[in-house]
Parts: sequence; structure tokens; C-alpha cells
Amino acid sequence: MARLFTTGIYGYLDLVLIGWTLGLLWLGGCALLTKGGWKDKLHAALTDERLLFGGWGGETRVQIGSWLFVVAMALLQFDMFFMNSHVRETTASWYGFLAPKLEIIYFWLIILKLVFFTRYSGLQLGAGYCFFFVFRWVFLNNGKFWVVAGMMFFLAAKDARMRQALKTGLAVSAASFLAVVTSAAMGWIRTLQENSGDRTRDSFGYGWFNLTGAILLAICIMYVCWRQAQNLKWFDFALLAAALVFCDRGPDSRASTVCIALLILLVAVLRFAPGLAKPAWVWGLVSAAPAAAFAASLLSGLLYRADSGFWTRLDGLFTGRLMLANQALTGSSIAIAGQRLTDSGFVVDNFYVAQWVYGGPVESLLFWGAVTVLLWRLMKKGAVTESACIVMMLAHAFMEGHFAWPCINVCLWLLPCVLYLLPQSRTPDFAKPAAE
Repeated sequence: MARLFTTGIYGYLDLVLIGWTLGLLWLGGCALLTKGGWKDKLHAALTDERLLFGGWGGETRVQIGSWLFVVAMALLQFDMFFMNSHVRETTASWYGFLAPKLEIIYFWLIILKLVFFTRYSGLQLGAGYCFFFVFRWVFLNNGKFWVVAGMMFFLAAKDARMRQALKTGLAVSAASFLAVVTSAAMGWIRTLQENSGDRTRDSFGYGWFNLTGAILLAICIMYVCWRQAQNLKWFDFALLAAALVFCDRGPDSRASTVCIALLILLVAVLRFAPGLAKPAWVWGLVSAAPAAAFAASLLSGLLYRADSGFWTRLDGLFTGRLMLANQALTGSSIAIAGQRLTDSGFVVDNFYVAQWVYGGPVESLLFWGAVTVLLWRLMKKGAVTESACIVMMLAHAFMEGHFAWPCINVCLWLLPCVLYLLPQSRTPDFAKPAAE
């Protein structure tokens, strides 16, 4: 038992697995105690939503669970956007005290939310259990932190206050980013600088230029989801344009710069020509984006030829990503349950290829299938802002690996409607409720 508290995320995963296994048994026991025949008992087991291990606390317990998610996400944003900068190189005593405790706190909040503060039916918990079990199984083989950590947060988002979590996350993220950038500009913390052609790249206090770009991109996503495309004004586009210029002239992160430009284009279309998103064939086209990006990534990696002028020029456009994908795809075999390949030396920035090679086909198909269904449900609901942000992140995943980071791609907080097989009517979004 002591191992559960000393092995980091391995122990956290085991605790959720134990809690949910006992929870499934508890739901089964409750169903057996239901009055009526076997059909009534089966119907109760599959459809009745209950808090695990007793109804004590009732609705108050559910509300506490929602706040647990909000607080956990805020702590994760602070940890990644502030603590995960060159602030860590300071000698301040508060950093040494706080840094090792943050991850423990927000993961324990997520564990409590998943096990004790969320309602499940037998069908919902069974579906979530299958997703969790597969991603945990693959993680034990490949050790890739962010995909399994992301899945824990996405599962915990069930019935949480999405807009409250978004607003809190945006405030914490923006404040953390501004604090780091200002500290770097004032010389209070170290920054990375690198000559790139006729300009100098600057990480503005973070450990790498592309991480700076990804954090800025995440803030843009949260801002757009908070404001919603149909409500954007001239000053919103001015802010997004300023972020675009900063990303291009500061960290010079090509993937994030291109994707911020794509985000501006998509939300401008949704703002000024909203009717374009209404036909059902557009829903299908948007929903097919994950499959198209996934296929393009694998095929371009497999078909790349170093002696071809076409492929070398295309590879130059993606700053060597095609060559790296080719090396990983042709130099490794596919393991159905994931693999580490620690001695291979492969560096794969394309998230589709990395997940296929390191996560295997089962995890890849489950993950991209869930994103596909989510896009269809969002488009059907009319949540076009969130859909546009996911499509933009699909483009980002072609060059970077941040798609499954819950602190970067906040639109995947909406995945519980798919992971728990909830009805279309319970598809969440970030729009302001009509009552507000």
C-alpha cells in the first residue's frame, strides 16, 4: 500500500483504478437491491446515476466535485505556466517548498473528484473505466506522462462548471504568463536566446521557444472560448493580432504562430459568416478533420524520401518534422499496447506519429475516435467556437505534441460527453448560460 503514495502518477492511476473497481461493485450491489425483476435491476444498474459509496452530501457533494476540478485545473495552469519556467532557478525558499507539493495536490483533487464527488450510472462508469484502463495500460509500457495525465483530467471534467473552470484557468494562465515574461524582460530570471536568420528568438523566461508559443496559443484558445466567436469585437481581434505578432517576433514558434493566424481566420469566418457552419455536410467535414490529419501525418512520414526535391522542400516547411516521422515509423515496429523505445533516439514532434509509435493503435484509435465524435456533437449543438479551436489544435499537432495537455488544449475538457457515452443533450460547451 505504501507504494501508492511514493510512485507519483503510477500511484495516482492505481488509486483511481482501485476506487472505480470498488465503485462498479458498489453500483452492482445497489442495482441488486432495487425493487422489481431482473429487467428493473439491469435498467437501474445501467441508467441510474449515483454518487459512489452512498448518497451522503447529495447535491452539495456534486457541487464540491465541480469546484475540485476548477481548483485542480487552476493549480495545474499555475504549475505549468509559472513554476515550469526559469523561476525554478531562483533561490527563493518558497519555490523549494511549493514546487514538489503542487502536483501532489492537484492530482489528489482529481482523484477525489473521480471517485467520491461525481455521479455515475453503471454504463457511464463502465465506459469511463474502459478508456481509463486502456490509457493506464499503455502508460505502464511507454511512460508518456501527458496523454495519461490529460485523460485523468478529461474524465474528471464530468458535470463540472465548464465556464467557471475556463474563466479561472484564463485568469491564472494569463497572470502566470505575464509574470514570467515581465520577469524575463526585466532580467530577474534567465531567458533563452538564439539567432535565427536575421532575428533573435527569445523564450521570455521559459525553457524552450516552442513552449512559449504553445502557452501563448493556449491563452488565445481560452480567451476565444470565453468571449465566443459570435460576440467578438474589434478589440478582441486586435488582442489576437497582437498575440500573433508577439509569437512571431518573440519566440518565433512557427507552429504556434501559424495556428494563432488560423484561429483568427476561423473565428472571423464564424463571426461574420455564421451560416457557413450550419449545413450538416460541414459538420461531417469538420468531424473528419482528426482522421484526415492522422492519415496525412502517417502517410507523409512513410512516403518521405530524403532524395526527393518535393519532399525535402515540404520537410523544410515543417522544419524537419517529416524526416523525424519517417525515421520513427520506418525504424520501429508497432506495439499494440505502447512501447518506450528508450534506446532508439527518435525525436517525434508530430503528435499523431508519436502517439501511433509510442502509444500503439488501440490508444490512438480510441483517442482520435473520441475527438471525432466530440467534434460532431459540438457542431450539431452549434458550439462552433469550441469546434474551431479543436480544429486549430489538430493543425498544431502536426508539428508539436501539446494536443493532449489539459492545460494547453482546454477544449478537451468537453470530452466527458463522449468518454461516458452521455446523450447529445448533455454535450457541454463554454458559452455563457442563458440565465447569466
